[in-house]
Amino acid sequence: MRWHEWTARILIVIIFVILPVTILGYQYGIRPATNGIRVIDVKAAAPEAGGFQPDGIQVQAGETVTLRFMADDVTHGIAIGPGLDVDLGPVDPGHVKEITMTFDHAGTYTFYCNTWCSPNHWRMRGVIEVRDTANTIPIPQRDPVIEALIAEGIDIDAAHDSSNFEESHNVLDTNPSGLRGENLIPRLSVPTELQDEVWRHSHTPMDGLDLLVMSNPGFNRSDLADAVAYLWAVDISPSLAAQNLYNQNCAACHGETGDGDGPAASLTVNEPVAFSDIAYMFTRRSDVLYAKIRRGGMGTDMPNFGTLFTAEETWALVDYLWSLSDSHLQP
Repeated sequence: MRWHEWTARILIVIIFVILPVTILGYQYGIRPATNGIRVIDVKAAAPEAGGFQPDGIQVQAGETVTLRFMADDVTHGIAIGPGLDVDLGPVDPGHVKEITMTFDHAGTYTFYCNTWCSPNHWRMRGVIEVRDTANTIPIPQRDPVIEALIAEGIDIDAAHDSSNFEESHNVLDTNPSGLRGENLIPRLSVPTELQDEVWRHSHTPMDGLDLLVMSNPGFNRSDLADAVAYLWAVDISPSLAAQNLYNQNCAACHGETGDGDGPAASLTVNEPVAFSDIAYMFTRRSDVLYAKIRRGGMGTDMPNFGTLFTAEETWALVDYLWSLSDSHLQP
């Protein structure tokens, strides 16, 4: 056998055997041993194929770990929350994305897929338990917004009141205009409640419209809806971060523009809500929208997001839902 044939064979062995073994040995053996950082590999597969493996990780507070995510079947988007602001983006099959991080405080965190990967996409979640020096995990604090709703006797899971919905459609025979409402406000007697953001969070625009009608008997009810539209939109400043949360976690069902026509809409038990329908939103309370996001919709396909988002992120997402209807408020 000629020397160049031996050289070619040796190169093939180096490229296809020695090099991969060396890389794997470095990744799984030498690097963890030399830097003292624990490496945790997590495989992502569609829920029908097992979901995340492992789906539970234990870490000590103050420990630095490297999390390596790899996709087995389809593209998965990897994020970790709440409050960690970790989004690794899409991980394609056969590829790996990793992050080295230190969990300073004990608590429970969730790693999850934020790219629609299968009809059971919402089951793509795993838990990171960060334990303190006593090997315990803090008990999650109760959500004051949800507790207030329970104390008020509000059934978060109640079916939508069709009579209120029909009344809203009858009153709002044309789309309310926040712009027209802004011009009308100086001529109106606006109750103090309507000027209070906290009150608006716990009441529907229809409640606000009833108050405005009582305080301004000389004005047309339909015109006053414009003023209510302005009041409900005045404090809303949807952020790019909230838009990204919506696009990654809500748009698959509710649609990119909130029309309830996302690619997964036909797969849900109940028809997804159309947030762009201002008549529908006129019957909604912001605090109930907040609770629905955090706790999920019992009896529907909507999962809970309270383990993924902070309270602040949830309120920002509520603002974004109002902005979807607000896009229909212009003349």
